[in-house]
Amino acid sequence: MECLYCGDCCLRMSPLAAEGEPCPALRQEGTFYFCDRYEQRPQQCKDHDFPSRFCPIGLEKLGLTSAQAVALRIDEGYFMLNPEQRKLPLNL
Repeated sequence: MECLYCGDCCLRMSPLAAEGEPCPALRQEGTFYFCDRYEQRPQQCKDHDFPSRFCPIGLEKLGLTSAQAVALRIDEGYFMLNPEQRKLPLNL
């Protein structure tokens, strides 16, 4: 499953979160949410998945309705995490 970086999982279900609080490893950049402990995240987080290609919660939460919007969101999140990999955007 492709993550859309909407933060819903970490905001609601993280095993690291205190009652009523978001995960302390969660970092927000604009509308994107990232895990500061991704490589060391709990097994529950590693196992979190949906039986679909894209996270259905993220699609709804972010209002992504086209394949192009989904692709741009995934690419932007990836490049925010890996700025040295950024290339000129494709004309989709």
